[in-house]
Amino acid sequence: MKTQQKGYSIVRFLSLMSGLWLLSFILLPNLVLAQSSIQKLFDQKMQLPEHGEPGLEMLRMSESFLGTPYIAHSLEINATEKLVCKLDGLDCTTLVENAVALIVAKEQDHSYDSYRNELKKLRYRNGVIEGYPSRLHYVLDWMYENEKRGRLQNITASIGGIPFEKEINFMSNHADLYPALTPTEVWKKIKKQEEIINNRKHTYIPKAEIMRVEALLKNGDIVAFTSTVEGLDCNHMGVISKMGSRAYLIHASLTDKKVILSKVPLAEYTASVAKHSGIIVARLNAITNNE
Repeated sequence: MKTQQKGYSIVRFLSLMSGLWLLSFILLPNLVLAQSSIQKLFDQKMQLPEHGEPGLEMLRMSESFLGTPYIAHSLEINATEKLVCKLDGLDCTTLVENAVALIVAKEQDHSYDSYRNELKKLRYRNGVIEGYPSRLHYVLDWMYENEKRGRLQNITASIGGIPFEKEINFMSNHADLYPALTPTEVWKKIKKQEEIINNRKHTYIPKAEIMRVEALLKNGDIVAFTSTVEGLDCNHMGVISKMGSRAYLIHASLTDKKVILSKVPLAEYTASVAKHSGIIVARLNAITNNE
């Protein structure tokens, strides 16, 4: 009897190992293919012509994503927080982040490690991944942290912005929309960060004033659209493309399901979206090799 049980255990073990081997045989090629696809796209971005001025680099890199499929919630794909690098599908935020990270890598050493390093610094507080709350979920927080480290400058006030006085609490008040907020300690950290954001001063350009400031915008400026939704800072992000004195928007469009250049100028685009109340504008600083 014991001999039979031993034999059965060996067979079961071998069957299990065979199953695991088969699973790895199926999954490994897909993983390698995904990695090689990302690397191929990265290499293509590194071969784009040099333009020198950071705004023009930002514009050209953003243009290189035109037609790329829109993927909603592209950072919410892992059970635990980790860096997501995806160039073949974007949402509005990851379009902006990837464009910045790619031009930084292009300016520095054309390495994939430099791209990943910059992406992590852009996306996470102090460039450190320490769970879900370490990600810069709110655009106001994203701009503040990236201005603090010298990557960009929030120019909203200098082009006529007025105080943006709004209580930011959308995530903590709608925890049911964010599965990662289920643990109480995670919710508390997000709530604490909202309080920090609310203690800062913010400015924006109201919707009715956007036509006036379009002439002051430059190619490659980053634009975030402030929200009429209670507790939410911004709905959307994109990159400016100038045509004469008018500003158009390159953005990952939920409606068009891909990255597009807006058909109408910025003022008209903003006016057409009821939940947009205005804009916040940031401009990239010069990129140096020792960053």
